[in-house]
Amino acid sequence: MVVAAVGLVTVLGVGVAIGLSVSGGSSTGAVPAPTPASPSLVPSATTAPPSAAPGKYSMTAIANACDLLDSTPLTKWSSTPTPPTHREDPPSGGYGGGLTCDLKYTSTSPIDGVTTDEAGIGVRVEFTSAGEPPGYDRWNNAGAAQQGWSTGTIPGLGARNYWRGIAVTDPAPGASYVVGVQDSNVSVEVQVAVHRARGEGPLKLDDLSAIAQSQARTVLERLKQP
Repeated sequence: MVVAAVGLVTVLGVGVAIGLSVSGGSSTGAVPAPTPASPSLVPSATTAPPSAAPGKYSMTAIANACDLLDSTPLTKWSSTPTPPTHREDPPSGGYGGGLTCDLKYTSTSPIDGVTTDEAGIGVRVEFTSAGEPPGYDRWNNAGAAQQGWSTGTIPGLGARNYWRGIAVTDPAPGASYVVGVQDSNVSVEVQVAVHRARGEGPLKLDDLSAIAQSQARTVLERLKQP
């Protein structure tokens, strides 16, 4: 089961949920706080504070995490945007920094004129902190045991990556696709999720995968230092 961090949560079949699992803004999950330094890392008058891992990516040029995403593809399914949620946590000491953004569109189902259809995209970015493994490792391990999801890797995306996807039709059409990537000093995860009303046509996972993969590549490009 995916624990969603924003309102786009849809129960699919028995016990399976999709949603934007990234966190930020008013979501239920918070961006991981900097890990407290161990006694050996606490700076003294003669000891410099630990430094975050060096690399080719930086959040310096990003004032709003939602600038990393293009929500236009979501209008294929729903056309009315809801207020975005985002969070920017700058690097501090050994903490590498982090960014999150959740975007969602809604519309009224043409089938019954009542049900709210939803389409959302979210991103979370974590820069590797001093003495800590990349966030990619935690995210990949956390999603490895999800039942009912297809998984795989994407050629040519970052140093390491994974994708996970699911599409169902019962009790209503819904789909979710997640791309995670680690490269140099940054970990990025993008998720696209769509829910339609009962009676609407099935969703094609390929449509979601194309968006998520493209957005993941764009995020890396926008974070790359000059």
